[in-house]
Amino acid sequence: MTTDSPRPSAPATFDPTSDDEWAALRALGHRMLDDMFDAQQGLATTPVWQALPSEKQALFQQAGPEEGVGPATAYEQFRSHILPYGLGNWHPRFFGWVQGNGTPLGMLADMLASGMNPHLGGFNQAPAMVERQVIGWFADWFGMPGASGLFVTGGTMANTHAIACARVALGSRQGRNVRMDGVQGWPSASPPSPMVFYGSKETHGWAYKAAEWLGLGTRAFRTVPVLADFTIDVVALSRMIADDRAAGLTPFCVIGTAGTVNTGATDDLVGLADLCAHEQLWFHVDGAFGALAALSPLTREIVRGMDRADSVAFDLHKWGSMPFECACVLVKDPVVHHTAFRNSASYLSAGDRGPTAGGMYFNERGLDLTRSFKALKVWMQLQADGVERLGRVIAQNVLQVRHLVARIDAHPELERLAPAPLNIVCFRYVPTSVDLTAAEHDTLNAELLARLQEGGVVLPSSTRIGGAFALRVAHVNHRSVDADMDLLIDTVVETGRLIIAQR
Repeated sequence: MTTDSPRPSAPATFDPTSDDEWAALRALGHRMLDDMFDAQQGLATTPVWQALPSEKQALFQQAGPEEGVGPATAYEQFRSHILPYGLGNWHPRFFGWVQGNGTPLGMLADMLASGMNPHLGGFNQAPAMVERQVIGWFADWFGMPGASGLFVTGGTMANTHAIACARVALGSRQGRNVRMDGVQGWPSASPPSPMVFYGSKETHGWAYKAAEWLGLGTRAFRTVPVLADFTIDVVALSRMIADDRAAGLTPFCVIGTAGTVNTGATDDLVGLADLCAHEQLWFHVDGAFGALAALSPLTREIVRGMDRADSVAFDLHKWGSMPFECACVLVKDPVVHHTAFRNSASYLSAGDRGPTAGGMYFNERGLDLTRSFKALKVWMQLQADGVERLGRVIAQNVLQVRHLVARIDAHPELERLAPAPLNIVCFRYVPTSVDLTAAEHDTLNAELLARLQEGGVVLPSSTRIGGAFALRVAHVNHRSVDADMDLLIDTVVETGRLIIAQR
């Protein structure tokens, strides 16, 4: 015999349960909004990054709460323990990685999207129409009218979705059902040859992840040498494709990068498009940040040929300045896109009328069924400001980088280590007062970077160029002004000299 638990006096809910509770939460919400606006408006007077003090780390080591502390106290914990101690990518002097700053309107749009909380697997609803409209806008702007597309979390997922389409498209041309039989083929007397795809050795690490996730294995990603300007060697690529075919492999895709992560180099997209057309290979462009160069007359020529790609991946939370997460993949042939991810279940069947009319459009074009309303912030920002302003921000960043390059090249204690064709600069501090070995230069600049980041005035990151440790400025910051670039140079030189004086 079981004993039922006593029925609670009131139903459980996460909503306020009285007018007074609603009023208190409303007031707290207004305070949160004011605090975030104040924080954004005053960013330039705060450190870019600061470490969370040890005495505040205790909060994040507590066991999960059995009873709550209430919304007001929870918010105070956020304000005192979290808000001041983020990575700093919303700051005007954050140059560390290719991470956008977010925008005030984008923040509000995310609040609206979360408040409405629609499910973007598909359904006959306005939010789905917003996503399809924004995808159509970017397809037109990138010279791919009619392309299919999908909003996803980040560049890794956007690129991986594209490679999945390429894998299925090649299989279809060869009479292989990759989705049913896998890339290695169902056991048969003559299993298919291994599938391989190509990108320069400057390609972002997502390509190895994609090779693993799609069952190809990391050996399937073939890295191609680069030229002196860090762009892919198309001649070497052509030879590799021929050699791989002769060795019994099956090439299926070539990746061209618009804006490499290390130096901002953009591959010869026209040359790659020609090669892929001749070799009958899928041409994919990883335009995580560089694809958006197409939106500015100043930089549009750099990504010429991107319109000939079979697929393009780009992140609007990078040079598009949107809050995370906000990436997109475009696939030129909508039929191929649908074929690669088509899925059906009785509980997701399309209806003739009502909310299921039209079916689960996005579920059948990507891995996720459950998806958030990422497109709203993009839609609202573009509706408010237009794409012309986004293009002006992109041009502004490039001109600021050119100003930075001129300062570096003119300074006797600074050395640029790579071309800076777009918005990334790699350089190092080279003292004139002492002679250093290569290893000592690396040690000096590593210490310099640590002091810059901990000092909170400016925040670059690092990479290695030709084996040398480099300070790396990755600039997609809509809040930066020329004076921030000058302060970066002054701080680097001042800190470098101090380190040398302390040796």
